Amino acid sequence: MKVFCFTLLCLLCFAGQSFAAPKVILKFAGANPKASPAVISLYEKFKPMLEEMTNGKVEVQIFDNAQLGGERDVMEQLQSGVVQMSYLSPVIASLYPKINILDMPFLFVNDDHVDKVLDGPLGEEILKDLPAVGLIPLGYMENGFRVMTTSTRAIESINEMKGLKIRTPEAPLSVAIFNALGANPTPMSFTELYSALQQGVVDGQENSYNTWVSSRFFEVQKFAAETNHMWGCYVILASGVWWNRLDQDIKDAIIATSKETSKYQREVFRSQTADSKKKAMDGGMKVTTPDLADFRKALQPVYDNFYKQHPQFKDLVEQIRAMQ
Repeated sequence: MKVFCFTLLCLLCFAGQSFAAPKVILKFAGANPKASPAVISLYEKFKPMLEEMTNGKVEVQIFDNAQLGGERDVMEQLQSGVVQMSYLSPVIASLYPKINILDMPFLFVNDDHVDKVLDGPLGEEILKDLPAVGLIPLGYMENGFRVMTTSTRAIESINEMKGLKIRTPEAPLSVAIFNALGANPTPMSFTELYSALQQGVVDGQENSYNTWVSSRFFEVQKFAAETNHMWGCYVILASGVWWNRLDQDIKDAIIATSKETSKYQREVFRSQTADSKKKAMDGGMKVTTPDLADFRKALQPVYDNFYKQHPQFKDLVEQIRAMQ
């Protein structure tokens, strides 16, 4: 009887009370340091907006500066569900060749052209099949128009490209571009790049001003060349394994937040570019603006080979070029 009374008392005490659903922990991994526009947008837009929209049901934990590994590591962690979200460069082309479309040389002419594509049906078309490889596409971030940096010589023309050992992302199309320019492309993780430049393992690299200035590459490089040979993107991604377990209201909040974060990141990125260039020049770097006619001519075979390998993508590439 005493046991029965005690049990009844406990039930009465908890009667009418509802137990809160467990908080959703969202680990968001990024390879860049806190000063980069990508990470700034996570702290200033993604985290506060999503936590507010979900009334605290989602807790966003940001792991920047490659705390959880390089991009290939994080890509695998997304597929397995160990990491819930990240933004990744076209390193995902090893799983999803369609993303290489955005890495085609001299594809975009300016920021307006970029936005028309990313925020329209062509941008959606490029990403739509990612769930088949376990990744949920939620938008784009910008890595900007890429410039080259070197420690050995200034690039005044395509002639100076010959034999340069240039670090590229671990993406086949980037390697093809620098082979076509006569350089010696050396793929490696971004997390290894500063020390590789410092030790002379590679002569240079290519990234947007914001990306390499925020990582202080001007400390170990002497020259920058404004080739703008590629426009770089990041794709905001969620783990498919994790996504499929979420309630729809949380999915909707993440979709809305990712869309706003995409726009905010591009605004931050573009507002920082002039300051980044000035910081590089104040750090002692010489900036050149080579004539790009020979670069464009040398890179036409990259298009021809890409169309041979992926004829199904040719129409989409040509539509993007026609939107200029």
